[in-house]
Amino acid sequence: MATKKANTSSIPKLSVSAKIDRMIERENATVKAYASVNIGGAFVIKDIAVVDGQKGMFARMPFRSYKTGSGETKYSDIAFALTDEARQSLNDAVLGAYREALEESEDELPDEDESPAQKM
Repeated sequence: MATKKANTSSIPKLSVSAKIDRMIERENATVKAYASVNIGGAFVIKDIAVVDGQKGMFARMPFRSYKTGSGETKYSDIAFALTDEARQSLNDAVLGAYREALEESEDELPDEDESPAQKM
């Protein structure tokens, strides 16, 4: 099936907000968390991974994998941004939510200087 290039010059800018659905607590994990993104209050994308890659942190869109006739595994994004601006806005929202979640989880950790008796 042929794909037609979308005319992106008249696409209005939509608000993008993100929230972290779950953090990954495994040491040395490449995927640090999973997020959901709300676009314009009308569309939600779930299972966006926060990835710590070789070039830094980024938001990886949800994808599916499939095998070709020759047995090769291929990957295809389920949802994706059409413009660089939209991709950057989505990435910024997800990474911002991740940083906030990290700060909140650090605030919840007990101080190492406090003994259990001091907390009571």
